[in-house]
Amino acid sequence: MATAKPITWQITDVIQWYKKKELIINERFQRYSVWTPQARTYLIDTILQELPIPKIFIRTKLDAKRQTSIREIIDGQQRIRSICEFANDEFLLTSRSEKFRGMKYSNLSEQDQEKFLGYTLTIEHLLNASDDDVIDIFARLNSYTVTLNAAEMRHAKYQTEFKFAVRRCSQIHRGFLEKYDIFSTKQRFRMLDDEFFSQVYQVIHIGVVDGGQKSIDRFYKLMTDEYFGEKDDKEFRKKIDEAVNFFDKNLSAFLKGNIAKHYQILMMFAAYLYQKYSIPKGQLVIFPSKTGLDSVQNIVNKLADLERGVDSAEKELEKFINASSASTQRLLSRKVRFEVFSLIFGK
Repeated sequence: MATAKPITWQITDVIQWYKKKELIINERFQRYSVWTPQARTYLIDTILQELPIPKIFIRTKLDAKRQTSIREIIDGQQRIRSICEFANDEFLLTSRSEKFRGMKYSNLSEQDQEKFLGYTLTIEHLLNASDDDVIDIFARLNSYTVTLNAAEMRHAKYQTEFKFAVRRCSQIHRGFLEKYDIFSTKQRFRMLDDEFFSQVYQVIHIGVVDGGQKSIDRFYKLMTDEYFGEKDDKEFRKKIDEAVNFFDKNLSAFLKGNIAKHYQILMMFAAYLYQKYSIPKGQLVIFPSKTGLDSVQNIVNKLADLERGVDSAEKELEKFINASSASTQRLLSRKVRFEVFSLIFGK
């Protein structure tokens, strides 16, 4: 009868077993895949920072001829392969590691090498498990797992510079999101903050387009490493950082209430970026007048007028109110809100 037992291994042991071919990858349970340099760097950086990584599933078989144990990696092949290849100086860490970028294992300080080798991996050790037992164990595990939402699925699927850029942007501006309750902790845990900032990137690169999960998926597919790199991210991030700082410094009074839902703030960002820098036309046939960014005081006054009008449901704002209450991701409703906010931010 198969049983599962949690154990721990140090990386130094894993490396030795891997070299001796006493730790092998069973590709019947996991498809063969190659992680991008960014994904491998993210894993090694996590280890060097002594943060947790997901547990690895191992099945042990006895080799009677060699009088030894063969450890099969059932789940976690890319983690093990990346760890062993890094220890063998086979790749450099990319910019995804701020502290260790450009380094191989041999470039690390002795202290960091010891930290890496001594890192403890959490292992789920499957004993006396047949293939059917392994399948049953994972079926049971999956029955207790919360289904991934679209944002979490994208984070799991894409291992690109763009994916990590969006994650970093969300982390840097976490304080802004928390300060104004733009997303709850639960929503941020489910990566809706990443989804939001990916759409800010989309606005800068493409313009205002029809929203929804399919639109975001297409954008992630577009932003390959051949198409989007570190230099591009610096240009995008400069604009995003300026927008966040401008809103936080000058418009805090309007970042809660009827005009401060995340989908409203997205179009406010789009209008600010349009008037300050210009953005592509996206799917808009007619663009609002580009007049440049108005003074802070004028913007504040116009936002106050809009907020009062929305609160009192003024007739002339009916179109804006309707566009803010239903199908908020559709192009038609985004177009209405973008036009209104463009007039507010423009001179």
